[in-house]
Amino acid sequence: MNANGDREDPSQSTAMTGGDSSRPSGGSLQRPVPAWQVYAEQGPAPQPERPESGDGCLYSVVRWPARIIAVVVVVPLRLLWELVKAIGRGVRLLLWDWFLRPVLIGLKIALWDWFLRPIGKGLKILVWDWFLYPVGLFVWRWVLLPIGRAIAWAWVRLVMVPIVFLVRYVLLVPLSALWRWVLAPVGRAVVQALRFAWDVSTTVFTFLVVRPLSWLWRAVLVPIGRGIAFVWRHVVVVPAVWAWNHVFAPIGRAIRAVWRFAVVAPMRWVGRNVFRPIGTAGREVLRAFGLKKR
Repeated sequence: MNANGDREDPSQSTAMTGGDSSRPSGGSLQRPVPAWQVYAEQGPAPQPERPESGDGCLYSVVRWPARIIAVVVVVPLRLLWELVKAIGRGVRLLLWDWFLRPVLIGLKIALWDWFLRPIGKGLKILVWDWFLYPVGLFVWRWVLLPIGRAIAWAWVRLVMVPIVFLVRYVLLVPLSALWRWVLAPVGRAVVQALRFAWDVSTTVFTFLVVRPLSWLWRAVLVPIGRGIAFVWRHVVVVPAVWAWNHVFAPIGRAIRAVWRFAVVAPMRWVGRNVFRPIGTAGREVLRAFGLKKR
């Protein structure tokens, strides 16, 4: 209630309080009002007016000639184009849909279905079924087939039979007889002769060469080789090994030890304690007199 005793509008009170309906009013709690109800009661907020883009002297100068050109040139051309499209649709509807298409369909039905197809079927029955097929069958069965059989019989009897006879009795039979009575016996005799010669030669070679050489190897060469090996081992190898192990090796070790202690060690000591200090002192003297660069 306001000061005049009137009831306040809840939307106005909500707007005045910034939309916060959760605050208590007059010590009592109020139910919160949804935002969509407030928007529906108040309506959208008024948008500020925006100045029209392009306002100015230059825009006014260019806008009116452009509108005049559009009204004078573009609009008549667009109307003329729409008129031409409408006329084209009407002409297509009249000439094609209502006249040419039904006429063509009628001609197709009249010429093809009622005239050409029955004539073709009739010609097929008359020409093929009643004339060409029976004539061709008769010609094939009673003319061409007997002629082909006669040609095949003549080819077989007059050409193939003489050729087979000549090949069999002029070529194959003589060659078979030559192989059976001449070539095969000669070949077998040659094989037997070669086999006999091989057996004789192997026997002679065995008794005259292989066995004497085998006896010479077993009875003479092997014992001689074993004797030579025994003599070489006990006369040369064993004394040489004993001399190497008990004479030459100790002498070599003694010579190496004497050389190491009598020659190498003194020379190393002399080089390290005599020649190296002398060389170092000589270099320092030459470097002091400027005769040697660093």
